[in-house]
Amino acid sequence: MQSTNAELVWQGRVHLGDEPGTYGDAAYSGLTTELPLTVTRINTIDAQEQTTLVLKTEDLRTYQGYPGHRLEVFLFTPEPADPAHWSRSTVADVRLSGEGDRWECPVKLVGNSAQYRLSVRITVDTTVPAGLYDDFVVTRLLHRPLDHGFVAALGFRA
Repeated sequence: MQSTNAELVWQGRVHLGDEPGTYGDAAYSGLTTELPLTVTRINTIDAQEQTTLVLKTEDLRTYQGYPGHRLEVFLFTPEPADPAHWSRSTVADVRLSGEGDRWECPVKLVGNSAQYRLSVRITVDTTVPAGLYDDFVVTRLLHRPLDHGFVAALGFRA
């Protein structure tokens, strides 16, 4: 069962787009931003290998006919031959199109691990002509696990 409550992982104001200063109360990051997080299994009985990330935004609007902004989630895992080196694989990739302030992203957690190190990247749609890129603010990242089987924290945890 999907939980109706989501746990807060990160809250702030990050401005994405091509017009610095549009939002004076937000940190300007340019065309992309990425947040690292660790998802830890807390329920070993019947925990499903899936969770949902929820992104909250302000003023996100896209032009009709364009694919929309990109929300990607990457999983970082140690390489079997050399655990000191880690590789990155994509576990979710969704487009934020239209107009809205709440975006859900289902994430399949692969590998049956106790901890998953993920990063969430939000990228402005650059298929639109330069100078017409959408400016918007990312305000929150929330975690809504299935069956309350996982908790999330900002940053990569040891």
